[in-house]
Amino acid sequence: MNIDQIITILKKTSLFRDMSDSFLYALAFSAEMTSFSTGDILIKSSEKDIKALIIIDGRAFVQKKANPIELKSGSIIGMLALINNQSMKDPVIAGSKGNALILDRDLFDKLTTQFDYFPKQLINYIQSHLDDQIEELSKIIN
Repeated sequence: MNIDQIITILKKTSLFRDMSDSFLYALAFSAEMTSFSTGDILIKSSEKDIKALIIIDGRAFVQKKANPIELKSGSIIGMLALINNQSMKDPVIAGSKGNALILDRDLFDKLTTQFDYFPKQLINYIQSHLDDQIEELSKIIN
């Protein structure tokens, strides 16, 4: 997969769609690309190395106790872990063959320093997802 294909996928995500091309290229060039196969553990529960994953292609699942959460191309998992500097509680397991970008602590810190709008964009992204979850919970309760 080439950089332009990765940038195209990043531009389709709710977090990265409004980011500058320079940010997207910095992320795409600097993040580690990892390939995975069905059953691979991408993030262990309570893993010491805090990281986020951006699924480029393929599928993975967050193994929640009740219902697994499917991740597919463009899905992002672990950003809150990077912000809070706490590992994810639930493991992420590959559901097919695919590729993901790994955003580790060092790269996250560099991006937040070099691109001063990134933290604000990240806050808006998290707030939007929290609002969506609250709305879903309200529908269940009512």
